[in-house]
Amino acid sequence: MTMPEVKEEKREITFRVYRFNPQIDASPFYDEYPITVEKGITVLRALNYIKEHIEPRLSFRSFCQAGICGSCAMRINSVSKLACTTQVWDELAFADRENVILVEPIANLPVIRDLVVDMDSVVGKIEKYFGWVESKMPENQMGKKEFNIAEAEFKLYDAATDCILCASCISECTMTKANKEYITPAVLLKSYRMEADSRDAVHDKRLGVLVSDNGVWDCTHCYRCMEHCVKHIPIMEAIHHIREDAVQKRGLSDTPGAKHAAAFVKDIEKKGRLVESLLPIRTNGLSWTVKNMLPMAFKMTKKGKTPPPPFMVKAVPGIENLRSMLKELKSRGNSNHHK
Repeated sequence: MTMPEVKEEKREITFRVYRFNPQIDASPFYDEYPITVEKGITVLRALNYIKEHIEPRLSFRSFCQAGICGSCAMRINSVSKLACTTQVWDELAFADRENVILVEPIANLPVIRDLVVDMDSVVGKIEKYFGWVESKMPENQMGKKEFNIAEAEFKLYDAATDCILCASCISECTMTKANKEYITPAVLLKSYRMEADSRDAVHDKRLGVLVSDNGVWDCTHCYRCMEHCVKHIPIMEAIHHIREDAVQKRGLSDTPGAKHAAAFVKDIEKKGRLVESLLPIRTNGLSWTVKNMLPMAFKMTKKGKTPPPPFMVKAVPGIENLRSMLKELKSRGNSNHHK
């Protein structure tokens, strides 16, 4: 019996790769590398071939080549992935141009060169938000006895320990795109993992910075971090846990959202409408408002869109009826609360 001949599937595929060396290039550009690729080849192997045979100056990170270290994270066809676990042939279905795969550095972090990004800001945020366990055990007891963890407790943060800090979630985070000072999903996940650890001694200290400006309350719930996590970690669940912990330990009045809502109610009670010029101050305080809103205020003034000053905001007609309605609603709320 003659075995059928197995033909190796090959195809010429062009890799359109982002190039940028800030030291010599005025702006980024793209180079295209057409190469013949066998079925089963990953994007990382294709990049290695290009570097070895076509463009030795092409820069990218890689190490384990097995989806463990996270160093080869990059945007492939505009989605953040690990190059070492992404099959070239699978990506052809997502290409904008036939047989052309777009390769770019992950977003929301500065580019050092080509596909290599600067992770220093991530490390700095891990340091700021206490991304480690500060042991409860006295130093003179360390090494003399074990600090046992119950299996049930470990299950709480087991998934979070799978994070490899590839920064794919940071790359896809809509809030980080708008505000580079935002804590980022990866650092929130690490913070949750440490907060849930009973060996840790700085829970309150960490929670204090997590609920401050650019912290956990700034997450917009777009879920893109969870959707694009290469390890399929439920990052949003960790963020929800941090928020629930903050509300439980610090109360509802200690959040920007609660302060914003309280300012709304106060304005409606007093005048039946919002006093917009005071809203940022009541929500975030005077110093935050001056630091963050002043440039916008100047732009609004320049375009004649400044909200009226507080003394010009008059109460709406029938304000007494509105106050009676609010009083009744508050009474019902208090009654329900005590049931």
